[in-house]
Amino acid sequence: MKNNQKGQSTIEFIFSFVFAVSFILMVFNTSLNYVSGYVTHYATYMASRVFLTQSSNFSADWGPGDTFVQAERQARLAFEKYSLDVFGIQNSGFNVSEASRRNSLSAGEYLMVGVFTKFDRKIDLVGQITGQAKLELISESFLGREPTRGVCASRVCKAITYDIGECDSASMDITLFDDGC
Repeated sequence: MKNNQKGQSTIEFIFSFVFAVSFILMVFNTSLNYVSGYVTHYATYMASRVFLTQSSNFSADWGPGDTFVQAERQARLAFEKYSLDVFGIQNSGFNVSEASRRNSLSAGEYLMVGVFTKFDRKIDLVGQITGQAKLELISESFLGREPTRGVCASRVCKAITYDIGECDSASMDITLFDDGC
């Protein structure tokens, strides 16, 4: 028998080519997942900022002039401006946290005020390595409803004078400075 190795390089090339293309597609899909996650997180963050700045009377709680529904609608519009459907992310996963829906919050619940979105991404672009498994991802932006400048000023004044009534500019010759209640 004659030892014939014709065609051996073709077989090696095919195996190497399939492996290299699969690796490139895996890296490409992973980078798309990262980019879509970053863009979704930015859109969620911006929607949370819009949601938290909808108070028209600058109070720490939802006042009678501004409604929760109006703030949620404006946040949803801000989220939808980013056209995440280009990345295959639906706007239906966008929601407002349960803590945001209550008017009176405890001190710890203020931190959980904001918005979040849930979305799915395919792990494998081709579907041959991981099957049709999907990543279930959540982007949260809980910025917390912060007290307003008026509330901060009254707290600082009370801490200095022990009485909020004495803190008008005519009776006190000081400047109140606080770097965030």
